[in-house]
Amino acid sequence: MNKLLKKFTNARLLDDHTFFVVVLILVALAATLLSLLIGLRQSIWFDEAYSIMVAQRPIGEIFHLTSLDTHPPVYYLVLKLWGWLFGWSEIALRSLSALSLGGAVAVGGLVARRMFGPRAAVAGLMFLVLAPFLLRYGFEIRMYALASLIGMAATYFLVVAHQARDNAAKRKNYIIYGIFVALGVLTLYYSVLLWLGHLLWLIWMTLKRREPLRKAPWIVGYLVSIVLFLPWLPAFIGQMGNGALAPISQAMSIENILGVITFNFLYTPLWQLNPYQSALALFVITTLIVVLVRAYRHTVHRDYFLLMLAYILVPIVALVGLSLGRPSYVERYLSHVAIGLVLLTGIAVWLAEQHRPSRMLRAAAALLIVVEFVGFINLLTVGNYNFQRLEKPDVKYIAGLVQDDCKKGADILAADPYTAIEVQYYLPNCVVHFYSQSTDLKGGYAPLANSQFRVDSPVPRLAGATLYYIYYGEPDLQLDQSYQSVDRAKLGALSVEKLTAAQRD
Repeated sequence: MNKLLKKFTNARLLDDHTFFVVVLILVALAATLLSLLIGLRQSIWFDEAYSIMVAQRPIGEIFHLTSLDTHPPVYYLVLKLWGWLFGWSEIALRSLSALSLGGAVAVGGLVARRMFGPRAAVAGLMFLVLAPFLLRYGFEIRMYALASLIGMAATYFLVVAHQARDNAAKRKNYIIYGIFVALGVLTLYYSVLLWLGHLLWLIWMTLKRREPLRKAPWIVGYLVSIVLFLPWLPAFIGQMGNGALAPISQAMSIENILGVITFNFLYTPLWQLNPYQSALALFVITTLIVVLVRAYRHTVHRDYFLLMLAYILVPIVALVGLSLGRPSYVERYLSHVAIGLVLLTGIAVWLAEQHRPSRMLRAAAALLIVVEFVGFINLLTVGNYNFQRLEKPDVKYIAGLVQDDCKKGADILAADPYTAIEVQYYLPNCVVHFYSQSTDLKGGYAPLANSQFRVDSPVPRLAGATLYYIYYGEPDLQLDQSYQSVDRAKLGALSVEKLTAAQRD
C-alpha cells in the first residue's frame, strides 16, 4: 500500500487541472450521496421537525418565530424556498443539507488549492470523503451544513482578496466576503467564532506587513457585514434574554476539547470510547500534533497554514472563554468549522511528506483514513443518536403505528409540546393534541402557542372512542380513568399506548 501511495503522490497527474476538477467533483458527489443515504435511514427528530414547521409558515411568521427562538432566520427562509421548489418529502428536505455539504467540500478543495497548490488540495479532499462528523450534519434538516458552505465560501473570497494585487479587486472580493459573513451570522450565530478567527488572522497579517490597521482593505468587508446584520439586531438583542436556549449546553472542558477529535474521526464522544477506540483516538491525537508541527515548520505557506489553524482553534478557544461565564458547547455547534480540521489534516500530511518522505508517515496517513472509516461505520450504526438526551429518535416508526387509525377518527395525544412537534411531520393528515399547562409557549415550542389542540387538564377526556397516547419515558400526565389500555408499543425511550374509552352517557 505504501508503494502505491508513493507512486500516486509522485504522479504528475496531480498537477493537471482537469484531473483536479474531476477529483473535486467526485469527492463532493461522494460526500453528498453518502450523507444523504445515511440520512434517509434516520427518523426526523424534534429540531428537524421544528425546522420544517417553521419553514412551512408565511414569511412574516418565520421572522416572528425565529425572533422567539435561539437561531436566526436565513436557513428557514432557504428551506421554505427549497420546499416550495422540490416538495416537503424527507429526501427533498435532506437533499438541501446534503448538497450544502457537497458544496462545502468542493469549495474547501478550491480554497486548499489556492493556498497550498493542487496536490495538497487533493490530499485534503481524500480526508473529507468519509469524515463521519461532516456526513452526520450533512443530512440534518438544520442550518449546520449550510453554515459550513457559507464558511468555506467566505474563506475562499478572503483568500482571493488577500492575494489580489490591485486595490479594486481587493475591495470587490472583501465586499463579497462581507456579504458571506453576514449570511453566516444570519444562518448560525456560532459562525461569529469563525469570523473571529478570520479577523485575528487579518489583523496579524496587517501588523506583519507593518501596515496601519485603520487603512486595512478588509475593513470594508466587515462594515458591509455589519450593515447587512443591522436590521436583525433588535431581534437578536431580544433573543439574548428570552430564555429560549435549551438547557443542554456544556462547558468546553478538556473532555469536550478532546471530544472534537473523537467526534470528527470516530464519531464517538470521549466518554463512550472503548479500549480499542481509545487507542485509535490516542493515535489520531499524537499523529495530528506531530504532522501539524512538522508541516508548519517546513512549509513555505505558513501564513495560510495559520489561517487554517485559526479556522478551527479560535472557535474552540472562544468557547472555552465563553464557558467561564456559562456553558455554551454542544458538539453540533462546531460542525460548521469541522471541515477545516479534516481538510487541514490532509494538507498537513501532504506538506510533512513533501519535506521528508517516509514510510512511517505514509502508513500513519493511511491509518488515519482507516480510523475515519471506523468512524463512518460508527455513524452508520449510531445514526442521528442524540448524545444530550441519550436516545435514538424513532418517531417515524411510532407514527406509522397510529396513522391509519387517526385518519378514521382516533385521537392522538402527545405528552408534551416536544413530542407533538416531533410526530406532526409524519402525521400531516391527523390532529395531534398535546398536554401543556401553559398557553404561552416560547422558544422551540412557539409554533404551538395558543393552539386549539392544547390540553390543559391533568385527566383529559377527548371526543374519540380510541386514543393513542405518545410519550417519552414515564409521563406524569394521568388520563381519564374511563380509558382502558389495550395495546402498547415502545421503541427506545418513545412509547405509544392505545386506549379505548367507554361510551359517554
